[in-house]
Amino acid sequence: MQNTEDKIYFNFSYFALKLLGKGLYNNPWNAIAELVANGLDAQATSVKLYINMSDKKHSTIEIFDNGTGMDYDDLAEKYVFMGKDKRQDKNISEDIRNSYMGRKGIGKLAALYLSKKYYLITKTDHSNECVWVLDTKMSNESDIPHLEKENINNIEIECINNWTQFKTGTMIKLTDVDLTGIGGQTIEGIKARLADFFLLDTLKSKIEVCVIDNKNYQKDFQSVEKSIAFKNFYAFFNNTDLDFTNKLAETVVVTNSNYPEILDKKRSVQYIDKKEFLTKGKDFFKLKNDELSSDEIEYELKGWIGIHTSVDKEDAQLNDNSFLKNKAYKPNQLRLYVRKKLAVENFFDIYKNNQVFANYIEGEISFDILDDDRFEDIATTNRQSLIQDDKRVEKLIELLKPIIGKLIRTRIQLSEEVREEIKALKEKAEAEAEKERKAKEEAERKKREEEERRKKAEEEKRKAEEKAEQEEAARKAAEAEAKNEKRRSKFIECNLSEDQKSFTKKLHMIRINLSIIQKSIRKMVMQIQRNKFTVETAWANLKSLSYNISRAKASLSYSPYAKFNTKDEKIEGDLFAFIREYAENILIQSDGVKIIVNNIEEQNFITKFSPQDIAIIIDNIASNTAKPEHKATKLEITLFVQNDIANIVFKDDGLGISSRVKDVNELFEFGKSYTESGTGIGLYHVKDIVENHLNGKVTINKPAKGFELQIRM
Repeated sequence: MQNTEDKIYFNFSYFALKLLGKGLYNNPWNAIAELVANGLDAQATSVKLYINMSDKKHSTIEIFDNGTGMDYDDLAEKYVFMGKDKRQDKNISEDIRNSYMGRKGIGKLAALYLSKKYYLITKTDHSNECVWVLDTKMSNESDIPHLEKENINNIEIECINNWTQFKTGTMIKLTDVDLTGIGGQTIEGIKARLADFFLLDTLKSKIEVCVIDNKNYQKDFQSVEKSIAFKNFYAFFNNTDLDFTNKLAETVVVTNSNYPEILDKKRSVQYIDKKEFLTKGKDFFKLKNDELSSDEIEYELKGWIGIHTSVDKEDAQLNDNSFLKNKAYKPNQLRLYVRKKLAVENFFDIYKNNQVFANYIEGEISFDILDDDRFEDIATTNRQSLIQDDKRVEKLIELLKPIIGKLIRTRIQLSEEVREEIKALKEKAEAEAEKERKAKEEAERKKREEEERRKKAEEEKRKAEEKAEQEEAARKAAEAEAKNEKRRSKFIECNLSEDQKSFTKKLHMIRINLSIIQKSIRKMVMQIQRNKFTVETAWANLKSLSYNISRAKASLSYSPYAKFNTKDEKIEGDLFAFIREYAENILIQSDGVKIIVNNIEEQNFITKFSPQDIAIIIDNIASNTAKPEHKATKLEITLFVQNDIANIVFKDDGLGISSRVKDVNELFEFGKSYTESGTGIGLYHVKDIVENHLNGKVTINKPAKGFELQIRM
């Protein structure tokens, strides 16, 4: 199509322009950065980006610079010419040509990616300001697109005050830009993301951004600066001419622990010596004519790479509160630059490193040989990546591998160090907890023992008092009896035969026990009268009555046959002999059960004992054996001494212990019985006598058949 003063035609169809625009960019920031780069290539010292997203669906973007601008010839011969390599323009100095970030002449398609209608306002030092518009809204895809001249008074420039300050330059005004996917939280990220598209430290130009949203209506332009959390890096590699000492921290903290000792520990930042690695060299590469270069071509990897202590936002901000992580900016990237412009947003997409902590890597590297005019364009169709099987890419990966490997190993060592510290602290905490637990158990054990000693002391005191009361009662009863005997001896003794006198003396212990029983009854009556009679006192009195009645019955059993002085509470002699004689001479006459006494090796056991107490034990066990429901026919009493311990074993051939008994120790409880004819008193007295009078132990065993009770003393 023929250009006119008012129309300048592209050499592509609308369909081709739209298709290329959509294929080249995958998000607004790539496209915006491309338009900013066009301003930098125009030798601008100032590039301003203005975004009005108060209505996100219909946002306005103005990108303008103070570069050389474009006149009619520039637009007609260069701007609308797709694919024109501006580095081949002989009308421009070699220094400027070599500084160009782009060379394919397709960056202008970024505007079509963002908007269907945009204005191009430009002014040069030798031409007046003019306005052109590209409107694709009503066009057919087969139409040839064109720039159409527009009256400057028909458009509203929102940043007119800033634009008029530039004597030369170009503005791209984009209308109806859809930014609905941009969250309010990422406004700060816009500046950080835009900063990532350029190596700002090496640029002579200043880039500024102003964002208008529902919260901010001020046209306040802020400089675009790198937002890199340098103080969160644990290890750092630097192969630039820049000094990062002031940017990096001296120490960092690791936060993946609940232990204060770990959280508060300062860990020195590790500097990776660049001398350890190969970063430049020479090699033969394939030229545009598909032939290898005749001479080796130099290449060099420049830039810095660090590995973060953490990539969790909250944890990382403990080291560096500038750590930013959102949709617009991602800190865990290895950004690749060519000619100071971002070529690959994250080279790890090509590098393919799946090592642990690889996502902790952030860096900015340059490898200008990737965009050398002597070689074919290495960029992919969408301009977002590189052709991976190109030797230049392979060479870059070869240089990066040992550097990144060293950084990751350094971070792994830190992780292992922290893990060992946590393990040691955990073991220490567990040891302290175990020590505390044992101390607590020991304290509780001592407390229980003290409580048991206290209860035992109280029980012993109570028994001693009870015994003292009984002994006092017995003494007084004896004295009273002696007085009575004395009063009536004059009359009775004269009329008693010698056998009667002997028998009367043998009834002495019976009289004492009956006197104690009588006193206990009087005591109970007095307690009832004074309303001091409780369940506890009732049980205590019942136990005392039962015990003394048993002693009286025992005295009746053996007194008529006794050859020893029955007035004595205790006698000293062979306990085994007494048991055998009592069983053979007294039990055999009334129990109805065959009694067998086995004295192993005819041993004896000389000790002091109360005949009444021993008789009570034997009587109660024999009485239980003789109960009809037990169906026993035989009771064996086995006597033997082992290791100075006397053993008395009672065993019958009856039905044994009832299945209702869950714990055999219940049989020793006062008043507890599991038979219809039982009272639950007999075995209580057996245990009480053995443990409190004979200093022994009594246990109930469960043989295969019958009942077995064993006494050790």
